[in-house]
Amino acid sequence: MKKTILLLVVLALVVPATAFAATEFSLGGYIKLDSFWDSTQEGKNMNTPINRDNDPNFQHGRLHFTAQGSRFNFTISGPNLWGAKVTGFIEMDFDSATDINVNANNNTLGGVQSSSNNYVPRMRHCMFRLNWPETELLFGQYWSMFCEYYPDVVQDGPFQGTGCPTARLPQIRLTQKFLTDWTVAGLIGDANPAGTQENAYSLAQAGYDAECPQVQAKLMYEKDLWGKAAFFGRPRGFTAQLTGGWQRLSLRPNLANGVLGVSQNNLENTVVNVNGVQENHQNLNAWIGMASLFIPVLPTYSANLAGTASLTAQWWVGRGVNAFGFVGDNGLFKAEGAGTFNGVNGIVEYDQELLQRFGGYVQAQYWFTNQWYFNVAWAMSRIYGLPDQGNLFNQFNNARLTSADQYKFWNEIDASLYYRPIEAIKFGLQYTYGRTDWLYATTNPVPSGRYTNYGEAHRVEFAAYFYF
Repeated sequence: MKKTILLLVVLALVVPATAFAATEFSLGGYIKLDSFWDSTQEGKNMNTPINRDNDPNFQHGRLHFTAQGSRFNFTISGPNLWGAKVTGFIEMDFDSATDINVNANNNTLGGVQSSSNNYVPRMRHCMFRLNWPETELLFGQYWSMFCEYYPDVVQDGPFQGTGCPTARLPQIRLTQKFLTDWTVAGLIGDANPAGTQENAYSLAQAGYDAECPQVQAKLMYEKDLWGKAAFFGRPRGFTAQLTGGWQRLSLRPNLANGVLGVSQNNLENTVVNVNGVQENHQNLNAWIGMASLFIPVLPTYSANLAGTASLTAQWWVGRGVNAFGFVGDNGLFKAEGAGTFNGVNGIVEYDQELLQRFGGYVQAQYWFTNQWYFNVAWAMSRIYGLPDQGNLFNQFNNARLTSADQYKFWNEIDASLYYRPIEAIKFGLQYTYGRTDWLYATTNPVPSGRYTNYGEAHRVEFAAYFYF
């Protein structure tokens, strides 16, 4: 009996080892110390519109140190299947939005952490893929196709509200290369019903939902036409890419007055409260089109990057672009009047429409040596297609926003100097200037009592990386 038990134990240990004998694991990622001083208490990623210059709550500097941007990943190399190489990838960081505190009024406050109240791990990527010589099939959570040309700046999640979204979605993706230099790809994935701000605007109470997947497609051309330049420290040839995305959102009727009410300050600082009624079931189409370019300007014909320069440009236009990973809208929708307004009880019957935005970024990079390089990038985002919002009462004949306020123009410029003495170590020093122009000018009694419709921010940031 003892021999039988021993044999079963040995088999239990040997069989799994045999099954995983063709699987290899490797650890990667980096440790990042991020330290910055900013003038307006912007978030770590600088991905929120900047508060007005006359808001006393945001007009003093702040110095902050954090290792929250560190991350690690596992790459899993599996056995071949159907003639394809099978690999998996899992990546974690410490940016979990589930880290919250609860105040005395039972309201949740996000992101209040310290070195003794550490950041919560979050799954960034979790996917596997099958690779043939010209074809790739991917299953799992991975980058959106709109996130493939990230700007090379120091802060985490750069330009999420302006030039480049940050989106990872569960998906099935097929990528096919053809004619040597061309790539076409398509995916179906999880619809993102409220962009990155799921609980905002009280739209959950109105039955805000999605009934179909998000779809994306891209066409890319990449070729070494006249030499290469550095793209995140690796030589890359000329690249041009077109990317598009679409999803349909469903918004059921809302017959409860005041769910989407508006409270705004006009130029005379008078508060106007309006209750809204959305009468119809609506299907709303969120879409985006994006064009991306990577151009070697001073090329290299070897692995030596010294003296090389490149230009990257990415521009996009869309409707409801929060669904594709952009952030920053205080109101995802505008409400369009249906011709009924009762001045006594303030009831407006309306349909809703997704906000329209366009934006993008340009980036120039020059490598002094193989260790030192300089990067400058500018990004912007603008909302367009809104009627004149100068007179609040005229909004009921034209349009109104479902949020209390909305920006009209948002831009940021980053100038960065990097030093990478060895492959595993990197240092970055950056100056950032940002500005947000708002639709409405508001005033505060402190500090100046002046009306202001814009906010400016300055930041000096240093980061140290250890790659492994």
